[in-house]
Amino acid sequence: MTKPAQMQKAVSRWKKSGDMVALVPTMGALHAGHVALIRRAAKLADRVVVSVYVNPTQFNSRSDFLAYPKRLRDDRKASAQSGADVLFRPQTLYARDASTWVEEQEQSKGRCGARRPGHFRGVATVVVKLLSIVQPDWMVLGEKDGQQCAVLERLVRDLFYPVRIVRHPTVRGKDGLPLSSRNQRLNSAERVRAGRMARAVQIAAGKGARVAVTHLHQLLRGIKGVRLEYAEIVDGVLWVAAWVGKVRLIDHRRCRGR
Repeated sequence: MTKPAQMQKAVSRWKKSGDMVALVPTMGALHAGHVALIRRAAKLADRVVVSVYVNPTQFNSRSDFLAYPKRLRDDRKASAQSGADVLFRPQTLYARDASTWVEEQEQSKGRCGARRPGHFRGVATVVVKLLSIVQPDWMVLGEKDGQQCAVLERLVRDLFYPVRIVRHPTVRGKDGLPLSSRNQRLNSAERVRAGRMARAVQIAAGKGARVAVTHLHQLLRGIKGVRLEYAEIVDGVLWVAAWVGKVRLIDHRRCRGR
């Protein structure tokens, strides 16, 4: 489906039949992490909607937006095989003169919120649109985007949306790197470096919150081609964003001890 009105009519029919609906919001280029979310959603609800929309308002540069991987044929196959009933891929969710925005101001502080101005405003706005269209009973999110999860949980609470959010644990590769659509932009050498970075985050977190950031800086100095954007401790968790070549990756690990 591509039209919001078409999606709303389908949901209305399902609701009249008493079906529960789950939404898995994505930007496409689906991978094993997304598959896990879809399968989780299929266990929670009678109907599963997977949205695929590369949201332009959450990008901080046009080049990053244009470079975001797009795999529509593969997305259709992956979503159907994982238990989705509908792949909702709107052409746009913004009128030309759109002037309404949603902004969460507490959970979006620091970390990606500080380094990506307007990013979470874009995320919050597009998710409100998706919730209004799909009207799900459940929304399944990946813990990999932990700060985004917190922003959306606060949004749902504050705006009284009748949807329950489920966080699915981060799905990682064999080397520990969180699965992400952005990983598809890494060449073979960068993919190895990204895996070493993920291992460094795990080791640093294992040293405890008081020394994790310092230890991570030391470890990353030995990995060529990795540029740390930030490393912060929030609520006993080490949160990290780093550039591997031209690709920005995020990760977080709970620190050992208190």
